[in-house]
Amino acid sequence: MKYLNHRKREIKNINRINSCGQEPTSSQPHWSNQNLCTLERRLSLTSSTMATIAPPSSSFSKPSLPTKSPNPLSRYALPYFPYPNKHTPFRPLHISNSLTPKATTTPVTATTTITAAPPDPATPIPRFAPDEPRKGADVLVEALERQGVTTVFAYPGGASMEIHQALTRSTTIRNVLPRHEQGGVFAAEGYARASGLPGVCIATSGPGATNLVSGLADALMDSIPMVAITGQVPRRMIGTDAFQETPIVEVTRSITKHNYLVLDVEDIPIIVKEAFFLATSGRPGPVLIDIPKDVQQQLVVPDWDQPIRLTGYMSRLPKSPSEVHLEQIVRLVSESKKPVLYVGGGCLNSSEELRRFVELTGIPVTSTLMGLGTYPSSDEDDLSLQMLGMHGTVYANYAVDKADLLLAFGVRFDDRVTGKLEAFASRAKIVHIDIDSAEIGKNKQPHVSICGDVKPALQGLNRILEGKLEKLKLDFSAWRAELKEQKLKFPLGYKTFGEAIPPQYAIQVLDELTEGKAIISTGVGQHQMWAAQHYKYLRPRQWLTSGV
Repeated sequence: MKYLNHRKREIKNINRINSCGQEPTSSQPHWSNQNLCTLERRLSLTSSTMATIAPPSSSFSKPSLPTKSPNPLSRYALPYFPYPNKHTPFRPLHISNSLTPKATTTPVTATTTITAAPPDPATPIPRFAPDEPRKGADVLVEALERQGVTTVFAYPGGASMEIHQALTRSTTIRNVLPRHEQGGVFAAEGYARASGLPGVCIATSGPGATNLVSGLADALMDSIPMVAITGQVPRRMIGTDAFQETPIVEVTRSITKHNYLVLDVEDIPIIVKEAFFLATSGRPGPVLIDIPKDVQQQLVVPDWDQPIRLTGYMSRLPKSPSEVHLEQIVRLVSESKKPVLYVGGGCLNSSEELRRFVELTGIPVTSTLMGLGTYPSSDEDDLSLQMLGMHGTVYANYAVDKADLLLAFGVRFDDRVTGKLEAFASRAKIVHIDIDSAEIGKNKQPHVSICGDVKPALQGLNRILEGKLEKLKLDFSAWRAELKEQKLKFPLGYKTFGEAIPPQYAIQVLDELTEGKAIISTGVGQHQMWAAQHYKYLRPRQWLTSGV
């Protein structure tokens, strides 16, 4: 810049001389404003290029210009780089939301060094001393780390900016930036569906928070564990109709399992701990935490040892299944001739126990839309009846209609499955096991019910069956043969239209090419039903779709 200013003064000196009556010659051009602007643009160089220019003389005398020059500004063209083959290396810009710790070397002897292994990214690295005050936003991020969170889906805004700044200081949490808050909440829901871990999404106040509503409602209906965190206007402005103020706690009260409005920065550690416990225990669901901006900025020394105090909720959590009830179910199985297993999304975490139960009993299995993959779907396996209901297979609906015992595990007797409730499984005794007491008897009254987790219930049933298998002598081969006949008589089919490729055929080809191992995600509609019918799911959490 010194050189540029110096050249400006030289040019003004030249113009001043010319203005005193000296006529410019071909070797002495007049420097107009246009020429001056052109020169200024040419001399606006990068610092690396400026370093190659020789420092100007301190004299302000008129420079000696060339006698003949077709371009009067040729002298002031960009300077010649002395090393044309050596380009200045430019390091590409790398943007990251976390600082990667560098491995350190510790010398042991004069000739030997030991390189320390990089820290485990899953282990949070303390950024503050235990007694060091830090912002509420930093406390929130550290609380997420302590819950094992490694991925969040956060879209920034004014009321949540402090949280985003704190996320950049985390070495373990990766932020996946959506392009809209609704995309973030559905991404977090998909993460939870695929992994079984709680999904975490973050949005700002007002419209940012209300954009989460559809995803939260979907997660509640499908029992998906999620924690949604929203920014809020400062506490002193709540209730004043401030800019982007929305009472998101009231808005989401009926579509979340629970929600919090944080009014004390010291409550952040215990609220986050409770939120994750509520989201994952009992029947999973979404929990919302609303944090005012001034709470995010407030300094505090966090107390990480506060115990969870949810006495009422804890007392309502399902207990271990009664041995008497399990024995009663085994007795009903042994007395039946045409039993059917009807399994849903409540069995996603107990697939191994379910398969063992089927292996011990030989009872055929049909599943709901949300239960696909809990037992492998197959056209050849006589035990697999695939999906039942309005869009289910003929043989699955036939089995439920003719059954004398219906074992309903982790289901809610949805209207798309049952149709007319009075006619659904009208010949069968019904055993209903579900973790949510509200589902027991809500749509269909069972003969035997257990309010509890399906996994320990199946473990208990398997234990009893293994001890009594020789004595029970279960044989449902005639029932399976009857259903196999229905399979051969009414297979899944579709119409063809000349050379056009039917969507069902495309899905079947996809199933063959991927060997049934792909993770399939759909929207809601006809394509969803085709994907449910014609792709054979082999394991749980392979089918990501909404049951709403």
